[in-house]
Amino acid sequence: MFQDQWGNPVTAANNQTVDALDRTVMSYLGFRLDTGAHLKAAMTADSEVPLGLIFSGFFFLLFCQPKMHARGLAARDRASAVVADGTVNVRERHYMTALDSWADGDWERATSAFEAILLDHPLDPMALRLSHYLHFYTNGGRAMRLSSARVLPFWTMDQPGAGYIQAIHAFGLEENGEYDAAEAHARRAVEINPADVWGIHAGAHVMEMQGRHREGIGWISAHEKHWSSGTNNFRFHVWWHRALYHLELGDHATVLDLYDREIRAESTEEYLDITNGTALLLRLEQEGADVGNRWEELAERAAERVSDHLLCFADAHYAMALGATGRATEGDALLEGMRNANVDEIGTQGAVYRQVGIGLTEAIIDARMGRHERVVDILMPLREHFALVGGSHAQRDIFERVLLESALAAGRAPLARALSAERIDQKPASPYNWSVHARAMALAGDQSAAAAARHKATTLAA
Repeated sequence: MFQDQWGNPVTAANNQTVDALDRTVMSYLGFRLDTGAHLKAAMTADSEVPLGLIFSGFFFLLFCQPKMHARGLAARDRASAVVADGTVNVRERHYMTALDSWADGDWERATSAFEAILLDHPLDPMALRLSHYLHFYTNGGRAMRLSSARVLPFWTMDQPGAGYIQAIHAFGLEENGEYDAAEAHARRAVEINPADVWGIHAGAHVMEMQGRHREGIGWISAHEKHWSSGTNNFRFHVWWHRALYHLELGDHATVLDLYDREIRAESTEEYLDITNGTALLLRLEQEGADVGNRWEELAERAAERVSDHLLCFADAHYAMALGATGRATEGDALLEGMRNANVDEIGTQGAVYRQVGIGLTEAIIDARMGRHERVVDILMPLREHFALVGGSHAQRDIFERVLLESALAAGRAPLARALSAERIDQKPASPYNWSVHARAMALAGDQSAAAAARHKATTLAA
């Protein structure tokens, strides 16, 4: 029995395989482009190494795309045969359970398997990172925070990848509203490794939630030379965060430049890349910006994904692009597929579609069609459950903005006033929040309060 660099048992043919698996894990933690190359090296050294086959399955499933999901299922079947025929350890059997469960749509059981690994092997960064991902799309901030808190005491700064663990914990803290502690861990992670894009990302979230827009621009820019080279598509999401800061400051020209030059410089089919683009363009339009024909490229990509139904969060964003370009046929197909695909679905995402996803997606399309009363009627009962869709607070804010903008468009002054007041209480440094509150107060007939709110928005953006 071999051991990885963290002391965890590994079933493998030779040390060369184990070393390549270690490099795979480290590369994945850093969102590096060479993750696949390291995994290939491990499989070349030992074509039946259980963890290599299992990790391959996970990587395919992470795409949340049918053709890649099919490859994930094939990897699961190969791994299952090896595990059944060979001698593997308990840790590897938990990994196999996680892959089986995830492939079958039971994300809760998969997460439980990862957490079972971490109870006995707290120095297993792959189990932590994958549980972090699934918590992000199921149980949210508290679960992420607790998961990393349980293993954090076992990690010392001389452990390989210790900074990545700091970054993981930082993001869980941020999503749990513990901003000071989150920032401390994010800064520690980046001090250890300036190229730690997840640490930079966690710090960016803190500054976004606290309205520290100019500081956030500086934070992302200061480390750009480290994280922008050799990083996979996640780098586009970090650029998205920088665009949000400029958006708050009313600098639409810079937002559009970042969109064209970084965020959608490539017409990728990655679901996170598409959600970055759709959510940003919709925010721009809500603030009166002309986005030109940029919706068309996103709509083409979204139209290719109308039958996916592997991640509710993604489907809701595809609807934004389809609605923006008047693609009623594709929008109807997206919704019909969501309804049909999840009628009897017992998996995690099936439950999410039924509880909130279908209604949310209907409302997004209704808003674009001008059916604002219907949007309000749909979203008000659902808004307390938006977190079930997954994503961060910053990402899910677009759903709250759709509701508020529709309340304004429907002339629902008391509701718009209440919703905008909530936003000001949560993020008092946001020019958008004060601007939309001004619109709500004007709609309610309080012109003095509207003028004061407009002045506050202008002052904050100056």
